[in-house]
Amino acid sequence: MLHNVPTLLVYYASSAVLLVAFLTLRLLQFFPRSQWLIFEMMNKIATIQMPRENYRHSLFTWPMFTSMRSSILRELQKSASRGKPAPDSQLVSVDGKSRCRLLDFSRRNRPLVVNFCSWTCPVFRTRVDEFLSIAREFSDVADFLAVYIEEAHPSDGWAFKNNVTTSRHQTLEQRCNAARLMLDSVEFHNCAVMVDNMDDEANKAYAGRPIRLYIIKNQEIEYAGGTGPTFYNPSDVKQWLQSVRTSVKNTRHRA
Repeated sequence: MLHNVPTLLVYYASSAVLLVAFLTLRLLQFFPRSQWLIFEMMNKIATIQMPRENYRHSLFTWPMFTSMRSSILRELQKSASRGKPAPDSQLVSVDGKSRCRLLDFSRRNRPLVVNFCSWTCPVFRTRVDEFLSIAREFSDVADFLAVYIEEAHPSDGWAFKNNVTTSRHQTLEQRCNAARLMLDSVEFHNCAVMVDNMDDEANKAYAGRPIRLYIIKNQEIEYAGGTGPTFYNPSDVKQWLQSVRTSVKNTRHRA
């Protein structure tokens, strides 16, 4: 829930601006010259080249609008921000049998890189190897955690063609099954994988949907990545971890 009037006003004002933009872009789609610009804009936003036939039918539709409006709400609700204590959200194991807290994965003064994700996100599927290569390269100085949250593009929501077919999670079993589908496709070496609970506790606290990166150290947020896909930047995380490794080496050398 939104707890204060200014936040409420921002939410409704943002939703109104988004609706006007959608209506305008929806009309522009009927003009051939405008279509090229729209598709180029979508590629810039997505940060990857996606086949137009996979998403053109869903552009500026009601499911897309509700999905983006939900992301605005998550952003306004989140409690995670740089320099503040990291929310210790409850997580569930992929087999659904055990529960723990996010900060259980944060060890002493080692950085913990957290990647919020879902397998229906084409951007995450395309860039997951980039993230996992960072996990392999910096496993000596940091720990890594992937948290599976609600689907970015469920089959009964803002759906893409030729995409992974997974509906909105109605039960914890469905969410765990979706996470296992991801693990059947990619091996997460040097990176633990957990599932958000059905109250979306982690997603609400960190505004993780559709994809997002954070770095936690000493139970505080040291790096808060922007909302994906546009501001999903594993290279920023790599640069941050490289500075940590350099600092550790210099400390050892002086010792």
